[in-house]
Amino acid sequence: MDKSRIEAAILAMARDSDLLAEVKAAPSRAPELLGIEEEWASTILAGDRDRLRSIGLGDGLTILVSRWFNDDLGDTSSSGGFVVDESIPLPTPDVPRNLVFAGGCSHVPDLLARPEIDPDDAVARLLAGYAKLAADLAAADPDVILVSADCHFQSFDTGHFVLGVGEGHTGSMEFFKRPDLDLDLTGHPEFARSLVDAVRAGGLEVEAAPRVDLDHGLVVPLRLLLPRPDLPVIPVITQPARSFSPFNARRFGEAMRGAIENSGLKVAFLATGGLSHWLDPGHFGGVDTEFDTYILQLLQSGRGLEICSLEPFPLLEHGQYEILNWMIMLGVVGPAVRGNVYAYEPMEASGGGWTVVDMDLEDARERSGALVSKAGRS
Repeated sequence: MDKSRIEAAILAMARDSDLLAEVKAAPSRAPELLGIEEEWASTILAGDRDRLRSIGLGDGLTILVSRWFNDDLGDTSSSGGFVVDESIPLPTPDVPRNLVFAGGCSHVPDLLARPEIDPDDAVARLLAGYAKLAADLAAADPDVILVSADCHFQSFDTGHFVLGVGEGHTGSMEFFKRPDLDLDLTGHPEFARSLVDAVRAGGLEVEAAPRVDLDHGLVVPLRLLLPRPDLPVIPVITQPARSFSPFNARRFGEAMRGAIENSGLKVAFLATGGLSHWLDPGHFGGVDTEFDTYILQLLQSGRGLEICSLEPFPLLEHGQYEILNWMIMLGVVGPAVRGNVYAYEPMEASGGGWTVVDMDLEDARERSGALVSKAGRS
């Protein structure tokens, strides 16, 4: 399956009414006329928006097939469901050299500040997931850890993604009346600035921040997961209130891959944030378990990068904006890496669908080696 060819086929019909008419008149010739596999020609002819969306096609394209082949200007036949199509083969994994750990977890402040507001058994299961991820991170023995979180109480000079280039970072959860939940981190200015250079060389914008004040987005996960207090940490901060772009989040992660491979360091990457989570008045405390389940299924099946192809508005509607933090991590990790879900708990009192996920880099590298060896024998 080549997503770009399927996209090009739909665009070709949009630009050439004669081609569209020919496909409608002779559907059996659609694969030949459109230059795509019969399976995907049939998907287009069925007006199956949900399956086309599952491979990352934008809604502006998928609605065309519904209108053309279902004669449905109102799009009433589309279920709008979240579909993870595991029949589509995964590409070959391509995990960067020197990346020794990748994972993600929620940074819910109440987990440390006031865990009593949520059910005891759910809190226990979630903390058990953190403990398991902490063991994975410690076993990886990284030299430095990149941690992505969104800005909550900080203000930066631009609206770009931010890399903390300072010698250290400090802060607490005083906002939640818990100044005792504080954290002092060691930075890694040299590597951080090499990441800044790599991102800019990739044609993207980034703010190099000499100061990143820590809040719960970094305090909570790192108090639970940091293997040792002197392990250098580079904050990667998103600013979704100023800009929200799934495409740029993926590209930002991808742009750092080369610097990681050439660093000579054992690098870990931890994404933090929801899944579904809203801060806006009247919506706080809502949990969209359908959306969360869809995201976790994508991660488990090795299709996490497809999250970055979703339209911004549906993402904001279903999960708000912390998913950008995960997208950067997925861009670093690359395609076809499967996630192990250690915990998922929908907790309305603390306001979201909270999760802990380990990205199985060892499995991906083993599969990549097997696929390369198989290709070499054929």
